[in-house]
Amino acid sequence: MSGLRILNASYNDLAAGLLEGPLVERCAIGFASVSGDGQTWIVEDVVQVPDSAYERHDEVSATLTAECIVNVANRARLSGQSPILIHTHPAARGVPAFSPTDDRGEEELKAYFDRRSPDLRPLAVVIGPDGCRARRLGTREEVPVWSVGSDLRLLNEEADPSGLSLRQDRQIRAFGALGQHMVSKLKILIVGVGGTGSLVNQQLAHLGATNIAAIDPDIVDETSLNRLVGATDGDVGVAKVDVARRTAEAINPRICYTPIVGDIVDADQAAKLSSFDFIFLCTDSHASRAVVNQAAYQFLIPVVDMGVSITIRDSAITHVTGRVQMLSAGLPCLTCTGALDGEQIRQEFLTPAQRAADPYITGAHEPQPAVVSINSTMSALAVTMFLGAVTPIPAAARFQLYDGLRGTVRPTAAARHPGCVVCSSAGALAKGSSWTLPARPRPAMEGKP
Repeated sequence: MSGLRILNASYNDLAAGLLEGPLVERCAIGFASVSGDGQTWIVEDVVQVPDSAYERHDEVSATLTAECIVNVANRARLSGQSPILIHTHPAARGVPAFSPTDDRGEEELKAYFDRRSPDLRPLAVVIGPDGCRARRLGTREEVPVWSVGSDLRLLNEEADPSGLSLRQDRQIRAFGALGQHMVSKLKILIVGVGGTGSLVNQQLAHLGATNIAAIDPDIVDETSLNRLVGATDGDVGVAKVDVARRTAEAINPRICYTPIVGDIVDADQAAKLSSFDFIFLCTDSHASRAVVNQAAYQFLIPVVDMGVSITIRDSAITHVTGRVQMLSAGLPCLTCTGALDGEQIRQEFLTPAQRAADPYITGAHEPQPAVVSINSTMSALAVTMFLGAVTPIPAAARFQLYDGLRGTVRPTAAARHPGCVVCSSAGALAKGSSWTLPARPRPAMEGKP
């Protein structure tokens, strides 16, 4: 789905400032980077225009001065960011619509921006008390608008109960038509469809998600069969993502499913992250966590990360623990919570040839214990956290710890580090394509310089 993404706090402050006071139209200007797919705008900066920037504004229209528009075009051309031209319809009810006056004014603005910066992708946004709407400037091509933080809101649409299936009746009774609408609209990526990821995949299909992609480089082996949901003896040697697709399509034949055999740490795969609306991080790789962790804040994509650990000492289980953490604007990242191992990341970013030549890497990777029931517990907590973020379910926890021996699940809190290179405004937050995402470059072809 993708579209225009803005921080929850930025949108709330902007809407409150533009809509307060007398019912007159007001304007703001935003600047956004556009991701590689050309369909995602990340708002990095947005400000309400001062009174001196208006040529006139009243109850039905607002016109900015030529000087203001020239300044916007100059900044956009110098920064390479797309301008976002925002105005209000303060008396609108429901999601506001663009007016014929807006249509005429945008035609002139589009022609001007096309002459000055033809490579940019400017947008127009109209905000009302009950939501907003966006479109490519001077066209009728609408763009979804997402407000991103500890929850994810789609600001430009209202639920259409007529399009909902009876198969979702029982959960609609729990979180309503609007919640079901959100689940069905999201373009979701599952990173890793092994022990926890295969369970998340199954639950999303039952919940009515209609657009899922899964990425995993691995094939099914015999040791996978104790925990890989949907896999049978005949799947040994089959790509895990193909098993995931078959499982999801068996639950919902109308689902749009994209299996990707690959590793998210590779640059060509990491480049796809910005096109998704929500991500489940179901891998035990520190390198893949580092990549997706930064993408969550850089591209304003909410992520739910999960981890499971069974500790064995002297042939006895000493600990069974798990963690579920949402990574999104306003929440602490994996760097802040100390969940990433720098040396492990370095090793996992190496190619096989580089690993073989590295004198500091010795021995083979030792498989860790894994039990399907424990994976199921963590996957269920992760999917419920997702529902708390995208539907009206009042599930407020965004960081949970599980102790399997004591039988407890407890919410916890962590502090965001000021100036964090990942989740602060001084770091990657909302920088979009203007920042480089950490990823493993494609190795040079043999015989090539």
